[in-house]
Amino acid sequence: MAPISSMCGRSAPAKESAVLVNVIVTSYQQPRCAKQQMLQRRTLPLARTTSRSSSRCAAMATGKDRINLLVVANPATPELSVLQKLPAGVNIVATGQTLSELSQQLADEQWGSIDVMLNCGVGKNAGKRQDVQEFWGKLTGLQWLHSASAGLEHLLFQELVDSPVVLSNAKGVYSHSLAEYALTCCSWFAKDFPRLLAAKAARSWEPYDVEELRGKTLGVVGYGDIGRATAILAKAFRMKVVALRRNTTLSEADQDIVEKVYTPDQLTELMSASDYVVAATPYTPSTDKLISAAAIAAMKPNGVFVNVGRGKCVDEEALIDALQAKRIRGAALDVFAKEPLPPDSPLWDLPNVFMSPHNADRTKEFQYESMELFVQNVQRYMAGEELLNVCDKSSGY
Repeated sequence: MAPISSMCGRSAPAKESAVLVNVIVTSYQQPRCAKQQMLQRRTLPLARTTSRSSSRCAAMATGKDRINLLVVANPATPELSVLQKLPAGVNIVATGQTLSELSQQLADEQWGSIDVMLNCGVGKNAGKRQDVQEFWGKLTGLQWLHSASAGLEHLLFQELVDSPVVLSNAKGVYSHSLAEYALTCCSWFAKDFPRLLAAKAARSWEPYDVEELRGKTLGVVGYGDIGRATAILAKAFRMKVVALRRNTTLSEADQDIVEKVYTPDQLTELMSASDYVVAATPYTPSTDKLISAAAIAAMKPNGVFVNVGRGKCVDEEALIDALQAKRIRGAALDVFAKEPLPPDSPLWDLPNVFMSPHNADRTKEFQYESMELFVQNVQRYMAGEELLNVCDKSSGY
């Protein structure tokens, strides 16, 4: 494989373009490497992903000897160095973020031979959905798209959803860091850290009783990889864990972790039974304001709400109202309905709100680990094995 420094401007020889498998790597904003056992829980056989993609998946399952890789990202993106670990037979053909940049390096006939795409990068290094849409029509041979992000709402568009292209993502990469954050937030309120900080600033020595997490009930809304990692960590604190997910049968093997699994129509029951509620849901049309005013109203007066999923999954106005009226103890929020959070949002001034700027999963390693997962998936792809983290495009995760 070519070194990363030689990505830009390199193209495949014309005589090889008809026989090489081509991969396009596109940059994509946003954002969430997990343990192997967690990733393994998200594998699907290539030959039976969906009925519309079964023929292409069957072809993928035969394995590939050569891959042409087109990187659509800022060439200066640090985590692209991980691509040096790609297996032999992978040839990087070009690097860029937009159709204009890529067209300077690719002949028109090469676009149709591309069959794999990787979306990666954050911030200025990320390509946008509209960039992908602009050249989507040229990718007539595309078979597999991998997103280096966990959330898909900023990537999905109708043509992609309707296509037979197999989609995978970075589920599991961000789970432990978000689980740590969620339990830190629970401890923040249990130990009343704001009171400690105020006392320190006032040089005031006033001992008070603190709360243990042991014995308290943690309700997890969205029991996927992030929710499960949070539940496992909560058990280390000897908390009781209940959870909510669409398909409850997927949690049958977790009876030693979760005491009860609710269905979406039982959300208010979970909210009322929990001392701490952690939302870890992806954003889809079906989860829009899933944490509704009624759900928030069902919480205990001393209940704490923690959101590490997506801000739009919560009725933010209803949450603010409950916090201002102190109908719940507090909230810890890493995500918001609108980001960046507007300066005039009441959340900034609420003393019972712990906030972070959507960076709870932004460790020094998170993008590198996400790229490691892609390298692993490429190895599986070339060997004709199952891809990790195949998504349901119509469901949005």
